[in-house]
Amino acid sequence: MIGTTKTTKFFGWRVVFASTIGLACGIATLGAATFSIFVGPIRAEMGWTQSSAYAALLAVTVTASLLSPLMGAIIDRFGARRVILFGFVAEVSVFASFALQDATLWSFYLRYFLFAALALGTTHVAFARVLTLWFDRRRGLALGIALSGVGLGGFVWPLYVQWMIDHYGWRTAYLLLAATIAIVVLPTILLFVRDDPSTLGQHRDGVASSLARASTTGTTLGVASRSPIFWLVLGTFFLIGFTVQGVQMHLVPLMTSRGISPMVAALAQSLLFLAVTSGRLVTGWLMDRFFAPRVALGFLLAPIIGIGLLSLELPTMMLVGAALMIGLAVGAEVDVLAYLTGRYFGTRHYARIYGSFYGAYSLSGGLGPLATAFVAERHGYSTAMLCLAGMLAVGCIMLYRFPQFAPDGHALR
Repeated sequence: MIGTTKTTKFFGWRVVFASTIGLACGIATLGAATFSIFVGPIRAEMGWTQSSAYAALLAVTVTASLLSPLMGAIIDRFGARRVILFGFVAEVSVFASFALQDATLWSFYLRYFLFAALALGTTHVAFARVLTLWFDRRRGLALGIALSGVGLGGFVWPLYVQWMIDHYGWRTAYLLLAATIAIVVLPTILLFVRDDPSTLGQHRDGVASSLARASTTGTTLGVASRSPIFWLVLGTFFLIGFTVQGVQMHLVPLMTSRGISPMVAALAQSLLFLAVTSGRLVTGWLMDRFFAPRVALGFLLAPIIGIGLLSLELPTMMLVGAALMIGLAVGAEVDVLAYLTGRYFGTRHYARIYGSFYGAYSLSGGLGPLATAFVAERHGYSTAMLCLAGMLAVGCIMLYRFPQFAPDGHALR
């Protein structure tokens, strides 16, 4: 049983561990890592076009963009733990229901709508809020470790899902995936996630003096939305999300269209997420020491080159190397966004404000792949990749305009 005295071992790193597992299995990771793996065999059986199948992502991203601020308000009001648990129960149920998918597109879209609406609590909004309340001085590292779970999950899931599809078919693969999530995640969340240090009589970072930095400091969502930095952050990460998700969701179709086997393409997808893991760990460590927008900018330079390489007809191993470079961009977006939210706006309405940012980011994650599908169908993947590389370069320019944090390292007043 966990004690509550000052001598009790700091519980925050167990929260980080549970958050890492949760984010590895949340809808943001599973949607990005498995959609392009499942969509091939589903399209082959149902006879759907590529653009009509990829439009399902809009059901997720539009729903997430509309509901994320509301979810943030619910988390701020009632705490993240209960919301996270409900979200994973819903995620397991919806994933299992895909085994019953028929040829009607509307039911495919409906499942992805329910996926987003009911399981939104498994996203970064809830976990980032928990970690922001548990950590201050080491917040960048804590966020980096936890968000590296996205990379770990993204590495495992494509290979696991492709193997299950090859051996059992895509319908059974959905059922096995749902069972895996239930067995791994739900006990971990129950045991190790706590909303804030005060629930165990502890303090932020495990240091008593940090209690002075209470969770109610900072601006409200209304005040934040009237500041120029709010819209600069939102616009920048919308553009980055549009680009990165556009590439990520099309990596497997791009490679298979060039004659590469589905398993090798799945391996490239997994390696992309492996780069996410290292990118987020290093990003988190650097953000505690250097100005976070410059850290993000540095991590976006290699992915611009990687996306440009995907526009060329290259040998398989060079395309895999390009995927690794792109993974660094995935390692520099959501964790930096979570970190900047606390530093610019404080923790008083953290989940509401971050939920608004995450909603815009989610919308970009649906529009990017859909726009990429349209361009690829009409002009080929080479043109699509060149357009995305140019957009990511614009995102780098926007990051350079971010102002310094307030002197105390917290919200702008």
